[in-house]
Amino acid sequence: MTPEVSPGRCAYGRSSRAAAGRMRRCAAAALALSLMLPSLPLRAARPYFTDDARITPGGGCQIESWLHHHTPRGGRTEFWALPACNPGGNLEITAGVNRLPSEGGEPRTGNALVQAKTLLRTLDTGIGTGFAVGATARVNGPSDASSPSSLTSAYAYNVTSVSFAEEAFVLLTLAGIKRDRETQRTIALWGVGSETRLLRRGDQELLLAAEVYGSDRGSPSWQGGFRFWVVKEKVQVDAVVGRQIGSQAIDRSWVSIGLRLIGDGMLR
Repeated sequence: MTPEVSPGRCAYGRSSRAAAGRMRRCAAAALALSLMLPSLPLRAARPYFTDDARITPGGGCQIESWLHHHTPRGGRTEFWALPACNPGGNLEITAGVNRLPSEGGEPRTGNALVQAKTLLRTLDTGIGTGFAVGATARVNGPSDASSPSSLTSAYAYNVTSVSFAEEAFVLLTLAGIKRDRETQRTIALWGVGSETRLLRRGDQELLLAAEVYGSDRGSPSWQGGFRFWVVKEKVQVDAVVGRQIGSQAIDRSWVSIGLRLIGDGMLR
């Protein structure tokens, strides 16, 4: 993705029409990146970019919600909500939205995403792989309700995951492309990450997740944090910090906290 719209680089000041346009492009790209990050497999962490070779079990649904805060003083906080369901086979469907705060009397803005994901090989075999495709659209604020939403990007990617010691450690890789309709550019995407089990006791589990990711445009970024299963495969909380590599600007950093709820057999 383009350097000016990586997740840690979206400035929130909007003193002119041009700045407002940059804000809208940032929002759309943040969706294409940050919502792609999880693509909602059953156990992969959000808001990580590097997806894994897992999907929600057949007939099951989950919802992930989180706050994403840009860390400079006065930075803005975004809200995200991402439901996903597997109707009963090897297909996970995600449809979600985010909401950005209003500024300077302007209406709130947001984004919507729809994604489908399927697996060619499951991770319980030791090496899993799959594909996902999706699209993002800008959603106008309340005062712009008469204006139609607009498609901002489409993307596709492959995920390959390798597990060790019964998934005590999982290596994750991602390779994909994104077509940005606003810039008319096709962008190559990549990510490498890992999940490490630190503690397991009954239905509770503590995991460390970390990754480095980027595109063929701009500097890469890193994210890392902890996930805690309050009830294994049912309720999870997490905390994440991230930063763009090589940047000294404070607005290239972010923090996030989230909650995941999972229900099995909801569609049966």
